[in-house]
Amino acid sequence: MLSQMTAAASPSRTPSGGHDGRNSSRDDQDAPNVTVATEGTTVVIAVEGNLNLTTGEALLSAASAAVGTGTTRLDIDLRALDDFNDEGASALVSCRELGAHLAEGLHYRTGRGPGREALLAAYTDIDPDGDLD
Repeated sequence: MLSQMTAAASPSRTPSGGHDGRNSSRDDQDAPNVTVATEGTTVVIAVEGNLNLTTGEALLSAASAAVGTGTTRLDIDLRALDDFNDEGASALVSCRELGAHLAEGLHYRTGRGPGREALLAAYTDIDPDGDLD
């Protein structure tokens, strides 16, 4: 069974900075586009557009809600990202903490481009043991 909903949030804070000169001020004014779909016991959260502070908060909210529903696996789909900043990328690490308690864990779906870059940026300061440097 496949169910789907879209989460949107309005900006609540101003960004503290961008990633490599990305325009986080403008990006954080956009409403996030986070779509949640359930595929059996897997919850897929797709993020489109810009992964910024506001979208990162919506992503974390959706992931938290998904973990509480008895899901066994959480997939975060980043293939439709256009851009990201540090605040948005940090949400990916926070999602890892939520997915660590699931039987099948957390998985990221990426291709080439901003989704892959966001994932790499998110985990740049984490050593192989999972600790932040």
